Parts: sequence; C-alpha cells; structure tokens
Amino acid sequence: MKRKTSLLAALACTLLLSAPALAQDKLFVASEGAKLKADKSASSDTVAELPIGTELKVAGAEESWYRVSAGGRQGWIYRGKVATTPPEPSKQGGDNLFGSAGSSSIMVSEADSARSMRGLNESEQEAAKAAGRAPRPLTDYKQALDKVLATKVDKKELDSFLKAGRIGEYAK
Repeated sequence: MKRKTSLLAALACTLLLSAPALAQDKLFVASEGAKLKADKSASSDTVAELPIGTELKVAGAEESWYRVSAGGRQGWIYRGKVATTPPEPSKQGGDNLFGSAGSSSIMVSEADSARSMRGLNESEQEAAKAAGRAPRPLTDYKQALDKVLATKVDKKELDSFLKAGRIGEYAK
C-alpha cells in the first residue's frame, strides 16, 4: 500500500511541476534575433526569424526549448527568447548594449537610475572617507558607466559571443 501511495505522490508532483509548461498555450517572442529552429538545437536549420511580439502557439516543451507554431510555420524556440506576456512597445529593441542583449529588459533610463545602487552617489564618497580610502570623483564613475551604456553591439557579434561562451541556446 505504501508503494502505491508513494507512486501516486510522485506522479502528482510530476504533474504539478510540469503543469505551467503544459498549461501555457501561447507565448510571445521577447527578444531580438529570435529564430524558429527546425530542431531543438541552436545549430539546426532556421525555419524563420521572428520579430519581437510575435505570438507563438505552444505544442510542447522539452529541455530548454518550446515546440511552437507561428504564422503557419512550426519549429522550436529557445526558452530564453520568449515571455508569457507580450513585451511593452518601449522594451522592443534598442541598439545599445542592454537593449539588444538577448532577452534583457534593462533600459538605459533604468540603468541611469540604478547609479545609486552601484555606489555612484554622495553616500559612496562618505563611506570611502569613513573607511580611510580616498574617494574617486563621481564624474569618473559616471563617465565609465555612460561609456558602457553607449556601447553598441551588433547581432552577429552578440551571437558569436554567446556561441563561444556556450551561453543560452548554445549551452549544449
């Protein structure tokens, strides 16, 4: 009897854990450069390139990939390229380092407002003095962050970086 109860408990847990993926009947492309692939592999043939916001009908999920259909075509898409809700128009793209980085939704204005979290405010200066360190001028930090935020990375360069680092859909 205990074995039957254990088996039923295991089956129930499996169903509960897989329910979100199975219940999700549609997803949306949330990342520039999203590709519908012939198989669940980054190296498989590309069936179509999908623009941000494309609605996808989910047919199944395996590992880190969803089997989907869009615009009459079927294939596989990496989970890091999709979202459960359509992206906001303000977050659809951009050509700065953060706006085009895969599925990142960090925008320049958000990064600018995060300066205080990165030690780029007056309290950082006071903390450095209290610790016996010579504080760097805030302008140094601001210029460095502005330079990073202004960096532009094209899609090919980003894709090459992801492949070389075996990151995201290139992890296997």
